[in-house]
Amino acid sequence: MNNNRLKRIASYSLIAGLGFSLLTACGGSSSGGSTSTASFSVTDAPVDDIDTVKITFSRIDLKPANGDIVSLTFDEPVVIDNLLDLTGNAASPIISGAVVPAGDYQWLRIFVTGGFPDSTVLPKLGNETDLFIPGQQNGNSNNNGTPRSLQLNTGFTVPAGGNADFTIDFVLRKGLTKPANSDYYLLRPALRLVNNVEVGTISGSVDATVIASNACTEDSGTSVYLYEGDLNANEQVPDDYYDPNINADIDTVDENVGGQRPISSAEVSQNNLGEYTFEIGFVRATDAGYSLALTCQSSIDEAASDDDISFIEVLPVIVTANETSEVVFSAPQLPL
Repeated sequence: MNNNRLKRIASYSLIAGLGFSLLTACGGSSSGGSTSTASFSVTDAPVDDIDTVKITFSRIDLKPANGDIVSLTFDEPVVIDNLLDLTGNAASPIISGAVVPAGDYQWLRIFVTGGFPDSTVLPKLGNETDLFIPGQQNGNSNNNGTPRSLQLNTGFTVPAGGNADFTIDFVLRKGLTKPANSDYYLLRPALRLVNNVEVGTISGSVDATVIASNACTEDSGTSVYLYEGDLNANEQVPDDYYDPNINADIDTVDENVGGQRPISSAEVSQNNLGEYTFEIGFVRATDAGYSLALTCQSSIDEAASDDDISFIEVLPVIVTANETSEVVFSAPQLPL
């Protein structure tokens, strides 16, 4: 393998003070009308063949289980110059300490200002291109009078009298697409929402003998994919990213496609010591655990097609909140 094709790791966090204003906070809540504060940050699972994803956010809407929509808008648009910088445990806050009703919530919407110069994509080979969320590419930035947004249907709870701290993970390998014969990219709602008090980190390495083995001779992107549950114990085989709704021209993301589909991923990069390492942050701790699968074909994994990519090794991992779990891929195997 040509090691120069693997990026060297740069690890850092972005911290910013962000202003916002509360537009609407009406209706009841399951906690009897008490309030709390909520903070939201963004991170991403990386994607091949893209250098920069610039994105601009204008507001967030929250839907209480019992009550009217709570809308939070920013004093100034929040600009993420490159979402691809926010991998591993790196995240950037977009709202800090918003006062909201305590209780259970049904969904979250995040509003994006699409198109140049606010939201763009720079491919590794090519020119900077407009980035829209579905519908904006037609020049229609509104949907029945409401600005278009990405909706995340994961329920969540804001406890009474405290501060809830959440991270929105953009799964770009599944959500970032370029329609055929188009001159723009679309960002679809492939998102994960995690409560930061419930998450841990997976940090790992890949032995150089694995990288140099016959199982990894095809250098088409070296990545690890994260799956829910222990695939080996359940006699399950890892599968690629795939969403048939892309071909059906449907805005929503299908989270229930057949097969064992990844929920996140990370690139394997060579650090300053020559070691091949990776990190996946913001992983919710569960009793069922997770599995990691190593592939050298991630760059040919397109969400629009059910690709027959090969995986070299699958390892189980248990994630504990506020801790880092270490994983080592050390045994070259025939592709799965």
